[in-house]
Amino acid sequence: MTRMPGRAGGRLPRPHLPPGRRVIAGAVALAWMTAIAAGAPQLRLTARDGFLLAVLIACALLVKLPGHGRGALQPPASGSGAWELPVAVLLPPPLAFIAPAAVIAIADRRLRGLGAVAAGLTDGLVSAGFHAFAPPLRAPGTRAGDWVAAVVVAGVIRWALAGALVPAVTDGARPLCVATDRELLRGGLAELCAGVLVTCSAVISPLCVMLAVPLATPMRRSMQHTRLVRDARTDPKTGLLNAAAWQEDAAAEVARAIRARLPLAMAMLDIDHFKAVNDTHGHLAGDQALRAVAGVVGTHLRAYDIAGRFGGEEFVVLLPHTQPAQARLIAERLRIAIAAASFDASSPGGHRVQVRVTVSVGVASLTDAGPGLQALIAAADTALYDAKAAGRNRVRAWHGQPPATAAPARARVQSRAAAKVSPSTLRSRLT
Repeated sequence: MTRMPGRAGGRLPRPHLPPGRRVIAGAVALAWMTAIAAGAPQLRLTARDGFLLAVLIACALLVKLPGHGRGALQPPASGSGAWELPVAVLLPPPLAFIAPAAVIAIADRRLRGLGAVAAGLTDGLVSAGFHAFAPPLRAPGTRAGDWVAAVVVAGVIRWALAGALVPAVTDGARPLCVATDRELLRGGLAELCAGVLVTCSAVISPLCVMLAVPLATPMRRSMQHTRLVRDARTDPKTGLLNAAAWQEDAAAEVARAIRARLPLAMAMLDIDHFKAVNDTHGHLAGDQALRAVAGVVGTHLRAYDIAGRFGGEEFVVLLPHTQPAQARLIAERLRIAIAAASFDASSPGGHRVQVRVTVSVGVASLTDAGPGLQALIAAADTALYDAKAAGRNRVRAWHGQPPATAAPARARVQSRAAAKVSPSTLRSRLT
């Protein structure tokens, strides 16, 4: 699933958020402040609760601060559940509304502001629900199994809420699709298990929580590594694969299609008059146009299609198991959907206007272009320029011999492959 990149955090309210998200952000902030105001008069903090809260916050800061400023993780699977779940389960709900926001304000600058508020609201709601419906805590033993099961359920609910609510109120982010991301699922499961174990340890003694710090640090580093690898393959403006990652995946798919003699095609899209969008509405509007096109592409393709940003305003889509006629139908469907979509942009006068863009599409099939990814790219590139020469906002399919224009297309792919982040660079970011 395509995730829209952007910075998280900021002031309240977020005037640059889309209108729909502004409503959500305002509702989240209002609910958080209302919950704190309603719960504060009933709060009765014991010495044990205060000590446990201090220990949990200290542990969270010990784990978060070493990576401060080098790519904070965003929920779910951010590593924070190991400390926030015990707060939600073992402490009064008003503290659960406040504690995550306090930790984020100190150690996680990317999620300050609305991100911190959303995290606090998530944990506070989970805490209120747990204290209302969970069975009472019994002495350690087999009779405590129902209580531990309730802690696990609370952890799952917290993970799901954090994955939906925090991105929903932060700029440019979309709720993450954990069901289709195995690395995200693996990280979330590790965080959930750590949170349950820390919760059970805190029941014995708050000092037992300190033993989890050395284990939580490598777990968080592992999550950071997974995110860095994903970022190295992702175009930051659109959330699609970058040119190097797309070429790597596409080359493997083309080799498989040649070996198994399966049909395969590709489409190359170019936004028409993209420079006019930048000149008229500014480069931020141009970035919005790129994200809008990427969103349509990601929505209308099949699960096994491979989409990426080729560079500039060009996109590429590999279509496995697709005959030439079917590929042209898919390209036409994309062209129509993009032409029908619109996005908000600021006009020179300062008011918001609806902007639409169109695309020209070149389609080529492995059967016609000849074996190899480079020949396929060159054929689609030639068909794309035929579409532009014919008046733009149309689809053209390539037929004939492998074109002589293969070199420019190959050079563009290789230049973007050179920008791929090396493993040594990833390791240096983690140290």
